[in-house]
Amino acid sequence: MSLLDFTEKSLRVIMTVLENDISPEDLKKIKELRELVKDDISPYYDTDFNILRWLQGHNTLPLAEIARKMKFHLNLRAAWNLDELHKKERNHPIHKHWKYGITGPSGHMENVIVNIEQCGKTDYTGMMETYSILEVMRARMVDLEQMLAHVMEMEAKTGKQAWILYVMDITGLQYNKKLYDLVTGSMKSLADFMADHYVEMIKYFVPVCVPSFATALYVVVRPLLPEKTREKVRLIGETNWRDDVLQYAVHSSLPSIWNNEDHTFGGFIELPVSYPTDGYYSAKNHSVIKNAQTVNVPYGKIHVVTKFIKQGGTLKWWVRGNRNFGFGVFYSDEEQVSDFFIAKQFSPCFPCMPGPTLVPMEDEVIVKKDAYYHIWVSNEKSWWRSLEVQLLVESK
Repeated sequence: MSLLDFTEKSLRVIMTVLENDISPEDLKKIKELRELVKDDISPYYDTDFNILRWLQGHNTLPLAEIARKMKFHLNLRAAWNLDELHKKERNHPIHKHWKYGITGPSGHMENVIVNIEQCGKTDYTGMMETYSILEVMRARMVDLEQMLAHVMEMEAKTGKQAWILYVMDITGLQYNKKLYDLVTGSMKSLADFMADHYVEMIKYFVPVCVPSFATALYVVVRPLLPEKTREKVRLIGETNWRDDVLQYAVHSSLPSIWNNEDHTFGGFIELPVSYPTDGYYSAKNHSVIKNAQTVNVPYGKIHVVTKFIKQGGTLKWWVRGNRNFGFGVFYSDEEQVSDFFIAKQFSPCFPCMPGPTLVPMEDEVIVKKDAYYHIWVSNEKSWWRSLEVQLLVESK
C-alpha cells in the first residue's frame, strides 16, 4: 500500500468517526454485528446508531448472544412490517385513550426528544379490560416506531446518537389494588417489551409529581424492572416539580396542561379518554368457545401446536391463561424448530405476558407461504408453578 493510499484510507476512517460521532472501536463492533444479522436486517433499520444501541444495551454479553437478541427484534419487525409504521396515522381505537406524546426537543440535553406519557390520566385498567395485550401492542407499536423515526431523523441530521426523554406525568394518579396489579403485571410486561425491542432508545424515564404512595410502590416494583431501565429512572416528587423538571427540558417542550401562575409551558398534548365499563370484555355476553382445549404446561416447559398450511389458507387461534405465560406464532420450512427465539415470527412473540388473562388473545390470519406454523405457549419463566391454558387452534 502506498503512502497516498494509506493517507486516503486514514482520512476516510477519521471522517466516518467525525460524521457519525462513533469511536473506531465501536465501529469495528458494529461491522461485526452487522455481518451476523445481515440476512435479517432491513435497509431502513440498518444504520450504525441502531446497531450501536444493541451493543450498548447488552455490553456484558458475547457478540453472538447480542446478535441472537437483535434477530429476535428483526423478526418482529418483519412480522409486523414495523419499518412502515411510523408513516401511518394513529387510528387504532386505543389511540383515543392513549394519546400521542412527542412535544419537541429537550433544549437542555443534546439530541434528546421529549415524549410525555400521561400516566395519571390514561385509563390503563380500562384498556386491559377491553383489549387483549396483542391489540394493545398493535396500537403501541405505532408510537414506538414514531419515536424511533424521530431519533433516526435527528441522527441523520446531526451525525450524533439521539434519545427519547420519557417524561411520565403522574398527576391525578390514585392508589388502589388495581393500580398495584397493573404496575406489576400489564405495565411491567410493556416495559419489558420496550427493553427487549427498543434497546437504549430512552435517555431517562422521568416520573414527575410523584406522590409518596407512588414512591413506595416504585420501591416494590424497582427490582422487577430490567437493570438498564432501573438505571434510567429519575423520580421528581410533588414539591416544586414544575421547576425541577426544567433541568431536563425547556418550557416549549413540556405540556401546557401543567400551566399555572408561575409557568407557561408550550407543548401541546391531547387529554386521554376513559373506557366505558360496558365495553369491558367481562361485561359482554360471549359465546362459549367450543372445542377449546385445556392444556397444563409444567414449570420450565413449553407447549407447541404445529400445523402445515398452504399459501392462502387461514390460521386461527384463541388463547387465555390462568397466570403469566409466553405466547407466539412462528413459521418454518421444517416441522421441528430448535430455537423459537430466533425463528420467523408470524405474529409477535411475547416471552412473558401478565395473567390471568383478562381478554383472550385471538386472531385469524391468511398465510402467505406454504410452511409449518407453530403456536408456542411457554411456562419457561416459572420455577415451580404449572400453567393452565385454554387453547383453540384451527386451520383451513
